[in-house]
Amino acid sequence: MPGVTIREAHWSSPITTHALFYRLYHPTPQSRGLVVLIHGFGEHGGRYNTVASRLAQRGWSVACVDLWGHGRSGGQRGGIERFADYFDDLEALVTTLWLPATSHDRYALLGHSFGGLLAMAWAIRGVPSGCRCLVVQSPLLGVGYSVPTWKTALASGLAKVWPRLSLPIGLDPTWLTHDGEVIRRYRTDPLIHRRITLQGYLALQSAMQRVREEAYRINLPTLMMYGTADRVISLATCQEVFERLQCVKRLKVFEGCYHELHFESVQAQVIDEITTWMSVHH
Repeated sequence: MPGVTIREAHWSSPITTHALFYRLYHPTPQSRGLVVLIHGFGEHGGRYNTVASRLAQRGWSVACVDLWGHGRSGGQRGGIERFADYFDDLEALVTTLWLPATSHDRYALLGHSFGGLLAMAWAIRGVPSGCRCLVVQSPLLGVGYSVPTWKTALASGLAKVWPRLSLPIGLDPTWLTHDGEVIRRYRTDPLIHRRITLQGYLALQSAMQRVREEAYRINLPTLMMYGTADRVISLATCQEVFERLQCVKRLKVFEGCYHELHFESVQAQVIDEITTWMSVHH
């Protein structure tokens, strides 16, 4: 790829001991800044190659890890042990590896879906001082489709005795994008899973509730984007959380678009929104 180098490597966290896989896209000869990209639940960083490459072609270094329990990293598929482990992994990667590798001292945080939830929850806890702004695309702050009550009851009743038991998340791939080829690749991708453990389900519910209640504590400039036809997330909850934000903020809504805006017809507009926000606030 002209003007962009891509590094793929494995890394072991000194804090959690998690064995993680990451990708680092670096523009040549010069980088404007670092973007830390957090993927959605059940998928992996490799699905963001187009987004990362286009950002890199505009001069931004982009780092993306396969989260613990996802992609080419270790861990039970669909398992969430502690949200704090995600933050510890990301903080160590950013401060000890990605910032030094790109010769930067600051970065922007970009999260999609579950990654958007993680980014906001991390900002509430307190990200390292080098983080300058947030971009959350289709953030998973509430589920947009019906979850059977028996799943919640089962998770509450059995999580302590059988925490690693996993159940299907009930996601229909056709809700992700209008692009049929992307849906086909999603269905056949061996690195994608559509399950969550009982322990993970309760941890996810707790994290969403915390962000809904404490969004006012986020003090980073925040860009939120979603599509009006998104069935994966609760659009009403996204709007409510956005209104609670007390920071510099912008909401961009894409009419008729599904969950994965980066695979919709508005992809170029999405990239423009991201780069413009980062250029102003990075």
